[in-house]
Amino acid sequence: MATAPTLFTTLQQRLSYRTRERWFRRVVEKRKPERLPGFFDANSGFLISSHTAATANRLNERHRAMIESNRDIISGCRVLDLASHDGRWSFAAAQSGASYVLGIEARPHLVAAAREHLSHRPVSNRIEFRIGDVMSELPQLSEAFDTVFCFGFLYHMIDHMALFRAIRRLNPKHLVIDTAISSQPGAIIEVWEEAIDVESAAAVAEYGSPSRALKGYPTKSALEMMLKAAGFGEIRYWNWERAGIKCWADLKDYYLGERVTIRCATKN
Repeated sequence: MATAPTLFTTLQQRLSYRTRERWFRRVVEKRKPERLPGFFDANSGFLISSHTAATANRLNERHRAMIESNRDIISGCRVLDLASHDGRWSFAAAQSGASYVLGIEARPHLVAAAREHLSHRPVSNRIEFRIGDVMSELPQLSEAFDTVFCFGFLYHMIDHMALFRAIRRLNPKHLVIDTAISSQPGAIIEVWEEAIDVESAAAVAEYGSPSRALKGYPTKSALEMMLKAAGFGEIRYWNWERAGIKCWADLKDYYLGERVTIRCATKN
């Protein structure tokens, strides 16, 4: 059971965050080390196929955290990629040996970009894309999946528990999440709104606000509580600090702990 943070704990956390943020701005961000080459250097088309900002360094490091470190639950497995964007992670999963990948994406132009990317790739016969709202499509799925990706999507929605329950209903063995989180103390969800005409934002509006969507940033405590309540356990965080990253300039959110990468398994 989560307990409310004390004033002292809250002040400690805020001071620690501000100290780390200042250090990043004054020291870390100004370093210009040579970045490590990676997956997206050989697949640079994904750097320009959407309006969402993405550098090779950022995508390469995310690939190491989200795909390479989870190769054991991707290779030979059926993968469901939620909010699959331009197909970059669906393709990466197939390249890592997934037997089948289904990507669900609400924006038709991104699905078109994903299909174009894969049209001449040997792995294209193992990847399928569907256009639709994730929350509408999930209840209609009857296929079995071993692993579910939820990359860059969770913090663009407000119905986190509904999403986790819908995923759990499919009975996958593993769920991998990459998401922005709230740095506030306690088990809370920060609620914001955003315009849906921005490609990197939510794609589906609220009924009462045709051009706006609500989104929620859960704290780590809140996220873990929701995952456990939905039937997920063995929650493991990718250790970004010890990942051997040389160039942090475009990974500030991970450096400050404002974004996390998680792997968890379903409870039997």
